[in-house]
Amino acid sequence: MPSDITCSVSDTLCGKTIVVGVTGSIAAVRVVDLIRDLIRRGAEVHAVASAASQQILHPYALEYATTHPVITEITGRVEHVQFCGVGGLADLLLIAPATANTIGKMACGIDDTPVTTFATTALGSGKPVAVVPAMHEAMYRHPAVLHNLDALRAMGVTLIDPRLEEGKAKIADNLAVVREVERLLGPADLACKKIIITSGSNAEVIDPIRILTNRASGKTGIALALEARRRGAEVTLVHRFIQDIPVRQVYAESAREMLDAVLAEVAKGCDVLISAAAVADYTLDPQAEKIKSGQELVLRLKPTQKIIKTVREAYPHLKIVGFKAETGVTDEELVLRAKKSMQGARLDLVVANDVARGGMGTDDNRVLIIDRLVQRKVAEGKKSLIAKMIMDALVEIL
Repeated sequence: MPSDITCSVSDTLCGKTIVVGVTGSIAAVRVVDLIRDLIRRGAEVHAVASAASQQILHPYALEYATTHPVITEITGRVEHVQFCGVGGLADLLLIAPATANTIGKMACGIDDTPVTTFATTALGSGKPVAVVPAMHEAMYRHPAVLHNLDALRAMGVTLIDPRLEEGKAKIADNLAVVREVERLLGPADLACKKIIITSGSNAEVIDPIRILTNRASGKTGIALALEARRRGAEVTLVHRFIQDIPVRQVYAESAREMLDAVLAEVAKGCDVLISAAAVADYTLDPQAEKIKSGQELVLRLKPTQKIIKTVREAYPHLKIVGFKAETGVTDEELVLRAKKSMQGARLDLVVANDVARGGMGTDDNRVLIIDRLVQRKVAEGKKSLIAKMIMDALVEIL
């Protein structure tokens, strides 16, 4: 029976079957929410529970979360083979939480619980396996446990690191787990690609307190970075809104700092530059001291150096995706202006939108994706969906 929350957040896990193995950590109480978050992204989820976990979380809770009966023992149906054997139904075995005991058994090939039996079968058949440890910090730092974690890594198991807080190795946040699962089950069509993304607004200093900026929030840039990572890319995000996301981030406040950062990163090797930032068009010479308020003020602005133009001159063969924001224009006019920008900087893709209709600072947007053949695609909805469509278009030209 499909859940009424299926794909309510995104479709990144649509068509994927995930088995969640639950073991005897108090963190098992967090698993219901984790399972629901996986379903919200389209996954079909089944649960297998050890006897120890059932002393903490009743199987009915897991049945409610997954909408499927919970596997609490291996029967004549050989459930471990049905899901995790060669050609089995599962795309991923996710053990969350994973106790020190379960980690040790997995490392040694011991399968005396339903969860470890699933693990042995999955590893033997080459199924992807991810482990989310949760235990007291002293246990997590035990030499034998660290050795076992290294052994799992050597087997190809993905470890989703815990949060070390209050003397405990706490289970990773749901969002961190979900993002890793999305990457593991993603299309990998950008694997081995290095992508640099600029994002958000700049801040041009007026005085020690005041800045000149714009309304760009950086939400599109972050969505692009997460989508590129989901597809296997190595991502560097250049912006001034540093956040807790699993990509490399470089801080750049002003347009000049962003230009310098981009040039430094491209020089290290890069396949694509996505210039999603609303780069400041103007800057000024800042005052060393605070300008007194209450008086008429005249600021002398000067144009900033264009990032795309500078990068294109230095790297004529680099793939570059540009963004074009206009106000109060028709789609036809938007395409014409995007085409002009594309020709001027020899861009490979342009993402254009009319910000008068919305998009700046919001969670949703409507954009036109235009390639060198001036073929136009309309992308509308959540910025995560728009990022997915932009990456689809990028994959086509790589």
